[in-house]
Amino acid sequence: MGFYVRNSTPNPIYVAVGYYDAGCSPVTYTKVGWYRITPGRSSLLVTGSSVNQTYYVYAYDTFNNVWDGNYFTYVPTTAFSMCWIERCQGAGCRRVGFDRVDVGNFINFTLNLINSTNGTSIPRNTRVSKKRKPKFILSRLSLKKLPGKLGKLGKIVRPLYGRLK
Repeated sequence: MGFYVRNSTPNPIYVAVGYYDAGCSPVTYTKVGWYRITPGRSSLLVTGSSVNQTYYVYAYDTFNNVWDGNYFTYVPTTAFSMCWIERCQGAGCRRVGFDRVDVGNFINFTLNLINSTNGTSIPRNTRVSKKRKPKFILSRLSLKKLPGKLGKLGKIVRPLYGRLK
């Protein structure tokens, strides 16, 4: 009995899960990660009955595929187990959005993570990945030396012709 996640992609994925925990307050949910699931395998993430439970899942792989949602919290890049509202500290902390999974009347529930649907309909227990956009990091290598003065965030501001400043 429990909540399983199946990796139906050709790449290993890393999964974090949030679930009900009466020991956490004021928000009675805990978050645990990172589970590494190899391609074609399932992993038991939460033990116990899944009947009428709500889980929150965030997953990613190393090819910029991400399975996320609109329930945001902070997670570290290393293994963790903490209450939902706790924040991690330091450079390895990031804000991610978890996807809500309502199980319904199932003792065992398996969430299937896939890369694309190829135009077919997807079942209720399947989530499709999205491509994560690479973040722009401003560094001295991202600045080009061009004529004009440097404006906000490394953008080059060229003077308008015919105007004197």
